[in-house]
Amino acid sequence: MKKLFTLFILCGAFILLNSKVFACSCMGTEKPTTEFRKTPVVFVGTVKSVNSANSKELGDEFNFNDLRTTFSIDEAFKGVKKDEIDIYTSSQGTACGISFDEGEKVLVYAYGGNEDRKYYSTSICTRTRPAEDKEDEIAVLRSLAKGKLEPRIYGTVYELISGINPLKQDYWESRKAMPNIKIIARQDNKKFETVSDSKGQFRIVSLPIGKYKLEFVIPSTHKLGGDIWDESIREKDQYKNIEVEITKNDNPDNLTIETKIDGRIKGRVFDISGKPVEKDVRVVLITKETANQEVGDIDSIPAYTDKNGYFEFFGIPQGEYFLGFNLDFKPNKEFPYPRVYFPNIRELSKATPIILGRAEKIEGFNLYLPQKVTEIMVKGKVVDANGNPIKGAVVERYGLYSSEWKEGDPYSMKYIKQPTFEGRVLTNQYGEFEITLLKGNKYRLNSYLEKDGSHEDLLEGDDLDIEVDENMKPIVLVLDKKPE
Repeated sequence: MKKLFTLFILCGAFILLNSKVFACSCMGTEKPTTEFRKTPVVFVGTVKSVNSANSKELGDEFNFNDLRTTFSIDEAFKGVKKDEIDIYTSSQGTACGISFDEGEKVLVYAYGGNEDRKYYSTSICTRTRPAEDKEDEIAVLRSLAKGKLEPRIYGTVYELISGINPLKQDYWESRKAMPNIKIIARQDNKKFETVSDSKGQFRIVSLPIGKYKLEFVIPSTHKLGGDIWDESIREKDQYKNIEVEITKNDNPDNLTIETKIDGRIKGRVFDISGKPVEKDVRVVLITKETANQEVGDIDSIPAYTDKNGYFEFFGIPQGEYFLGFNLDFKPNKEFPYPRVYFPNIRELSKATPIILGRAEKIEGFNLYLPQKVTEIMVKGKVVDANGNPIKGAVVERYGLYSSEWKEGDPYSMKYIKQPTFEGRVLTNQYGEFEITLLKGNKYRLNSYLEKDGSHEDLLEGDDLDIEVDENMKPIVLVLDKKPE
């Protein structure tokens, strides 16, 4: 049986040792003040050497921490009394592994590697990171080490410079520091201000205890909120109502604020009778540059209509675009309409691109939903190797709407696209089945027979890819394989 699914692995790794599975499942890190109090060893150090290690010799049953990094201490905040210290880690690529380069300066939070604390270890689930650009966190630790927290609000303002498809770009390389942004912290009738520096960093130091509302004054050409495209969702206000609290013992964590050039394209969708459509009709914007590529490789972003049929794209960079329906997908079960370019053009060669200037706002695009794609009833039969009909066989269908994963293809390996599951049917006593598919679309049919009351397969068949037309002949699927 071929069951398609997505597996999310936080921290990205599993390892198997002596029949035991170790999984990295950390959900992020504590604030510096919290982790400082929980962690026995905190320091800034420079890597002197990195060597393989056998932590079994130190009481680790599975040699889980197989790297030993020797640090020279630049500044100790807690638990360090020598000029050097060894910190053990798992290899990078294994469960929560982290590794360092010789000469690298690192801010380290280390825990006891075992109950007896015969050695200390760290991982990506701690706040251990390169010390570069950690001036404010280090300042907080320095004040904690002296026994008196120096309250501060600090962070970095970035401008996202990615295109409309951020998945196709390295996120960290697709943003740059944004200097000269005013940051205002308000507490009742008090106001504290600062401006981001050349690295986009800002800080307000020695603040009174209490709650603060933060305001970021950005140019009118930009918007706050980064790569969140649907402005109807609650995240649209994620940077507009930031509140932080400073207590006697606690301090806010580093704040990451993202902005983006705010080009906008706005319009309205009408049905075939000329009435405004209701909520959640999908409109898509694609780049002219990728419009001729396969659907899975087209750079696109969606917008959805409100209850009055209005849609709006925002945060759009300068460029040339096409607007319409299903420009990045083929018609599918959820949205069975043909590809249509504004202003109601079916052929790309005849469509006129929308040219958007820097932070330009264009309105008045009226789109009309076309007739739905024709549905075709496809009949079929499932048989065994001898041609005998199989009752109760499962036939699953998957829409082939995007480029598929290809072995060795770097883009596919990074952004795996799989067929889209659309449902399943069971064969009747004669081994027959019927499915309704959309004309002109490609589908993959997967068939198998399960043991009653279980997910165990008795028989399987080969996948069959089909393209639907009005002259479809009945399909025959053969189950002739025993599962391995």
